[in-house]
Amino acid sequence: MSFLNNTPVPSYVDGAPFTGSATFNVLDPHDNSKVLHQVSSITEADVPKVVGAAAKAFKTWRNTSVSERRRIVLKAAALLQERLPEYAGVEYGETTSSQGWSGFDITLAIGALEEAGSVATTALRGEVATTDAGQKAYITRVPYGVVFGISPWNAPVVLSQRAVIQPIIAGNTAILKTSELSPKTQLTLAQVFHDAGLPAGVLNIIHVSTADSPAVTKAIIASDEVRKINFTGSTRVGSIVAKLAGEYLKPTVMELGGKAPAIVLADADLQNAATAIMFGGFFHSGQICMATQTALVHESIKDEFLKLINAHVPTLSASGDNSANAPLRGLFTNASASRVEAIVKDATSKGATVAAGKIGFKDNVVQPVLLENVNKDMRIYGEECFAPVFSLIPFKTEEEAIQIANDHEYGLAAAVFSRDIPTAIRVAEQIDSGAVHINGATVHDSANMPHGGMKKSGWGRFNGKEGIQEFTQLKVITVNDPHPYPI
Repeated sequence: MSFLNNTPVPSYVDGAPFTGSATFNVLDPHDNSKVLHQVSSITEADVPKVVGAAAKAFKTWRNTSVSERRRIVLKAAALLQERLPEYAGVEYGETTSSQGWSGFDITLAIGALEEAGSVATTALRGEVATTDAGQKAYITRVPYGVVFGISPWNAPVVLSQRAVIQPIIAGNTAILKTSELSPKTQLTLAQVFHDAGLPAGVLNIIHVSTADSPAVTKAIIASDEVRKINFTGSTRVGSIVAKLAGEYLKPTVMELGGKAPAIVLADADLQNAATAIMFGGFFHSGQICMATQTALVHESIKDEFLKLINAHVPTLSASGDNSANAPLRGLFTNASASRVEAIVKDATSKGATVAAGKIGFKDNVVQPVLLENVNKDMRIYGEECFAPVFSLIPFKTEEEAIQIANDHEYGLAAAVFSRDIPTAIRVAEQIDSGAVHINGATVHDSANMPHGGMKKSGWGRFNGKEGIQEFTQLKVITVNDPHPYPI
């Protein structure tokens, strides 16, 4: 059964296309006068049907073998590989993803599904404890129940799959709330898992309008059957979701914003550092939570570093015109571009200057630019841009670089560049970040490594065996020999 091209774009509930109680339009992000497609969306009135389908499926899915779950996940990965060109076209047409990013997003998703299948048995292995005489304790990992995932538009396939497939392979059932900016792209997961034979109700994908989102989200989190929530997105919205979850005593996994620093020590391979930092700062127009936001460069090598940057940046440009073949496209909304423009104006009004690239804003299109002469009185110093805009700040000492790298509320990703690996490791250990990459870009999210943040970048981990274990609870069952009791 093919439903991806249904009109309107349906939700997917209980193993079938689902028509909700409302609709909304998805607009062309580069031309808001053009409607791409109409989407069937759910309202608060539809929530009991969605949650009920997931809860019913959990009763049987929790008892399936890990090998059976793995078989379905690996089959879905194979189908996604077969359909990569088609689905990359869906993402490119619906979002501001470039053609390269669209294929990259789906390729990452395929690898993540394969990794989840390969590591599931190890991740879910139990233990037997025999510490006490006359007793054996079986320590097992059991699923929570229904897991509610919320994933964004900026990497809609890979971020959506981890929100639901890591819980599902752990024995949970899942509800995914898509972004109103990429519902059709995220629905591709429903199609491949339906075709891979996933039982009805195990995966449910719902679309919700911006207006209905607060009520629907609260209703799902409040449902007794929903036992855990994961959210990937902005720190502002994450705090709202976390507050709701706390109200109903539901555990969460949060992967939120970032302000990734890249420290370039005096002995660094400058060509490698410059290339990695440009990639980290400009790839996908900077719309990645791990994007390089601050290049901290030792003052003795700053001029040479900038020469390398300026030799390459003129080849980069952004355009909303597909025929222009520009390497970068626009931001996801005009409002986002306006917010970044205000950040840049604030910086330049206080003395920041252009170190590379150029300042340019038109509708949702932001030209790549690197600013210098930045100080902590400017918004750009501590605020996430989520655009191809970042700062260069020189430093004198290692201690100063570490202090600046930690001088913000985020802690998701960072990088250190040096030929002296012991020194680089020492610096990396002092950066408050979920991951630090030595001689590599801040943008790095491997399916076999735990991924998550510190501080206001969130908590909990996706990916690897830790990502599967995140959606399990430890349960102890003891077997005791008969013995006397003191009363």
